[in-house]
Amino acid sequence: MYGDSAAARLHVRLVRSLVPDSVASDEVLSGMREELARFGSLAAGEGYPRAEVEVLLAEDASEAIAAVGGRPAARATDVSLVARAWIVRAQGDAPESDTGDVRAEDVIAVDESGGGLDLRASAFRESDALRAAGHRLGRALADKLTRAGASPL
Repeated sequence: MYGDSAAARLHVRLVRSLVPDSVASDEVLSGMREELARFGSLAAGEGYPRAEVEVLLAEDASEAIAAVGGRPAARATDVSLVARAWIVRAQGDAPESDTGDVRAEDVIAVDESGGGLDLRASAFRESDALRAAGHRLGRALADKLTRAGASPL
């Protein structure tokens, strides 16, 4: 896509989110809009052509496992979000330029500053990490879509 062309400007729409954190899904859209605007490819409001986004998965996994008191304990948590996007030129048109599944992740340390695990602080940090990953994910999706649209099919 070329930023100076009116036809290259895309609206952004979430078509489905399969994750419970709606703020994380909103961050994917925010990141996509930010990156499209940076490329000069963002159209305001609703309409066509548009980039449609599907947020597929949010997951976390233990990182840096250590033996604590004879039991395994995570020293950090890997938080990730998976989404995909595609372009629809007009209502009823087939999707094109599908990005495929794209993942963004963040690693957060387990908070034991008070001598033990602080569940409230960990929950806030995990939520923040998921939102940050969502924003980066949206930017990555927009980058893939704009590069796909700029190359010949």
